[in-house]
Amino acid sequence: MMETRPDNALQTPLTPHEEQAWLLQQQYPEQIRKHFCAWSLGCAFDTQRLESALRAVIDTLPALNARYLFDDEGELRKVTAEDWQACVAVLHVDTQAQAGDLLLARQASPWDAETQAPLAALVIQTGQGVILGFVLHEVLDQTCREDDLYRLVMDAYDGRPVGVPHLPWLMRQATDSPPLALPSADPQVSNDADAMGALILGEFRNTLAEPGMTLEDDFFEFGGHSLLATRIIGKLADSHGVEVDFNDFFSASTAGALAQRARRREQRALAAAVASSTPVRTAPFAPAQASLGRAYAAFDFGTIFNLPFAVAFREPVDEAVFEQAFHDLVERHASLRTTFHFDEGEPYQRQVPLERLSQYRWFWSSQHSEGASLASEAGHVFDLSRELPMRVRFLRDGQQAGQTLSLLVHHMAIDEWSLNVLMQDLSQAYAARAADRVPVWHEPAPAFHEYATRARIAGIDPRHLAYWTDMLGDATRGLQLPGQASAAGARASESGIQAQWFEITPSQELTDGLQQFARHNSASLFGVLYTAIALALHKVGGLEELVIGTSASGRTDPAYYNTVGYFTTMVAHRVRFDAQQALGSMVEAVSSLINDSMAYADVPLEQIQQALGMTPADGLLFDVYIQIHASNALNGALRGADGEAIRYRQVDPEKSQSMFGMQFEIMENMFEGQRSLRLVVTYQTARYSALQMDRVSRAIEQVLTAFTDGEGAKTSVGQLSI
Repeated sequence: MMETRPDNALQTPLTPHEEQAWLLQQQYPEQIRKHFCAWSLGCAFDTQRLESALRAVIDTLPALNARYLFDDEGELRKVTAEDWQACVAVLHVDTQAQAGDLLLARQASPWDAETQAPLAALVIQTGQGVILGFVLHEVLDQTCREDDLYRLVMDAYDGRPVGVPHLPWLMRQATDSPPLALPSADPQVSNDADAMGALILGEFRNTLAEPGMTLEDDFFEFGGHSLLATRIIGKLADSHGVEVDFNDFFSASTAGALAQRARRREQRALAAAVASSTPVRTAPFAPAQASLGRAYAAFDFGTIFNLPFAVAFREPVDEAVFEQAFHDLVERHASLRTTFHFDEGEPYQRQVPLERLSQYRWFWSSQHSEGASLASEAGHVFDLSRELPMRVRFLRDGQQAGQTLSLLVHHMAIDEWSLNVLMQDLSQAYAARAADRVPVWHEPAPAFHEYATRARIAGIDPRHLAYWTDMLGDATRGLQLPGQASAAGARASESGIQAQWFEITPSQELTDGLQQFARHNSASLFGVLYTAIALALHKVGGLEELVIGTSASGRTDPAYYNTVGYFTTMVAHRVRFDAQQALGSMVEAVSSLINDSMAYADVPLEQIQQALGMTPADGLLFDVYIQIHASNALNGALRGADGEAIRYRQVDPEKSQSMFGMQFEIMENMFEGQRSLRLVVTYQTARYSALQMDRVSRAIEQVLTAFTDGEGAKTSVGQLSI
């Protein structure tokens, strides 16, 4: 890489941050840390085109090519060099490990502010393909971050205009620095409330893929739900320094209204999670993953944690193109090519290197699936130490030409958020491969192994643990209905996890009414259904209180929003019943309880139960588990070479096992502008009878009807007749 002191370069203003970073570099160089990150781009990238894309980005952000030197009067000046190649080096090595060594060496090398650019962009050609790496000096912290550069370069590579980075991400203000100016979608926006509204509206539009949304449009009426709200809250906090309470989404669900309640952080720390240039091959289990692993072992490594997804295609899909596209996903998401090891001391997980991926079989076309079925795939017993945690198989009906895809994934490798990420990436990869192109990912997907290592080092926050133990310390555990088999006896038998299932499907009129009821009571549809289930069980069992389990995303760091892995934690809420409380008030209270608890949901349930003095033999705190599947990613479409839609719809799996006494899955989707709602109920047959579950089903339907019946919100719990 060239080192130059530009004589005829353009002089540009020097910011207080740059002056401070330069001074620290001169006085305390050992305290200055360069940021670095790298992406494996595969073998099909055109390096000349990549260099042109780098040039376009460097020309757009001149600070990347700046020099800092004294003028004749002894004043520090910043000048921008015209030679963009001073920032770029094209290198050749044999292995990815050598590429990682190059990046580490570049990070450790001293920086001469007078002769060297603060950016080093490395295009490294290896035997396995092209690696793009960035090393940035801290003087650029208020210019861009590494993944901003990656996104901008990929845009330029694809021929799109170079945009702007998310400037506040790496800002580290001194206490006397001027306030940060947040980017606005409208150059005419000047006051803070309007700027905040434009910022939030931009996140709404991006997350919901609704570019036409306005400040007055309701987040939930455009298909928003709690998981997407979580994503937006994280992006606002981490990328823009804006804090929004989860509860505010349900009482102020337009960008304009939410802006009135949002708060800016005064100061923000440097983000710690940066993708490493050297992949983490072996890692411990993350805390939530370790809990799942122990449960998996307790169930004799059987099929209890198989996730048997299936979709039926309405139009023909090219299976060879699909295999290529899914192979791109396996390369991008390390969890899909991970093996899990339980029998060598402390359990650990290990990435399968890309060069060894061909040694594992994970894809079967319909031509090689004779005799296979969705049931046989769902019943596959994984040996996670020897095979990949997924099986992708196409099936054909002998009497019909339609194709069905079986996607069996083990829970150790994936959670529900990850499934949405996976299906979005699959759509992009299939469209690219159908057009005979390599997919270009516009955002990084750091490996789950990096997160797992960091999470294990960080450990459990004792304040978050205390939140749960205070709530649940003396709560009534489990659920006992009249005439029910004992929980201990059921769990002790081999048949304890055998289950049956049924559906409750509200009419469209009732679904629309429940949505309105939710909006009028500052709740989500999930909060309404959750409360209805709790009230039904209260009426059937005469309960004073009930502990209910649910899931939380577990993704507290937005850097890992695009990562496939098992982040999910289970949490437990203590719901009390007051005969005098109005139904609307109870829905609000339960929704607030759920939403407020999400800030503490990083603690695995296993740790909470241990702190309460429970042992694994005691089972779970709760028998009732409620979760939502919103905007199901298994209903959608792929795009062929000519842009034609290849539609697919989920095939519901047969449910024959459950680790919960009762499990309620709320299926919320938008089809052609209409909200669809189903409630899938699974129950352990050793614990509950069909007659008991029929009573529970009818009670739930009656509560839902009561919610939407005129003055239902004002009806008291005691007046509710079941």
